[in-house]
Amino acid sequence: MKRVLILLFFGMLLTGCYTSSLTVVGPATGVASGKISETAASASLNYVVKKRTGKTPIEHVLSENQIKSLETNKAKVNPCKKNKELCSIVNTRIEKMQKQLLGLNLQARIEKKHKKIFSKDQKN
Repeated sequence: MKRVLILLFFGMLLTGCYTSSLTVVGPATGVASGKISETAASASLNYVVKKRTGKTPIEHVLSENQIKSLETNKAKVNPCKKNKELCSIVNTRIEKMQKQLLGLNLQARIEKKHKKIFSKDQKN
């Protein structure tokens, strides 16, 4: 029983983290899951609402006090505010990994093109 309650608690906690992280990632998650039309409609609707009213859709739902308390809670939990060295280390690792992944992807595409070109030359 205790394990079930702990799993439910962490499940709700992680679900909340996931949904709040989607506000940062935004449309990329929808595109990745194959819902391009929904993502485009949602992003364009959010843009129109922000452009016309000056508020995001979530700001219309929450009161000003709720938004302020949300921002203060985010600031308390933010690891970059507590430990700037850790944050800089993590950011440099992320940038390094992105460069490596982009480099590997680029290298793979170049090799694929070379194989195509050289296989055509050998046939002729």
